[in-house]
Amino acid sequence: MKLVNRVGLYFIGLFIITIGINLSIISGLGISPVSAFTLPLSEAVNISLGTITIITYVIFVLIQILVLKKNFKKKNLLQAPFSFAFGFFVDFTGQMLSGLNPQTYTSQFILMILGIIICAFGATIYIIMDIVPNAPEGLNLALSERLNMPFSKIKIICDCLFVLIGVIISLIFLGGVTAIREGTLISALLTGKLIGLFTKWFEPGLKKIAFNDNDEKQLLLNEAM
Repeated sequence: MKLVNRVGLYFIGLFIITIGINLSIISGLGISPVSAFTLPLSEAVNISLGTITIITYVIFVLIQILVLKKNFKKKNLLQAPFSFAFGFFVDFTGQMLSGLNPQTYTSQFILMILGIIICAFGATIYIIMDIVPNAPEGLNLALSERLNMPFSKIKIICDCLFVLIGVIISLIFLGGVTAIREGTLISALLTGKLIGLFTKWFEPGLKKIAFNDNDEKQLLLNEAM
């Protein structure tokens, strides 16, 4: 039963993240670095954002396998099917929220902040469930391990690359950059801090729902190693 709760909460976390992503998109004030390249790519090739997300995330998993080779953990193959679920959620919540149409900068800004907060809350849930990282995070972890560089540095480098790719795609195929604005910077600055805050508030309760005592001891042991 606890395992069912754990997997269920993991998917709930992913679903909540996609609500935040779509609120940020609707705000029109910029989105997270990863979405800053998948969104213009989806517009450039006229394929749904969810489908582009699935394709991109599966490619990220393949890159992890190439980078880590024998050190790639088989359980991280779960990132691929979870990416399909995530892509479906992206399109589903996009349709669900399609009626929102902010008319003023204030309403756009409120939607953007709500999107960032909701994304961080969803990320907190799936991180605490500790099943597998999402594909972009898994890629960052793989590169960090292979290059022997701190995860934080690798993440900054990858985020900058995602934004740069998004800018290039936008300029070449869309005639201008719209997905990368103040919201992209605010998201980069706030998300980590919000996840830390939400973890402090919700981790004990979520672990009671999702983990047996032995599971929690194993998690603590894994963190200590």
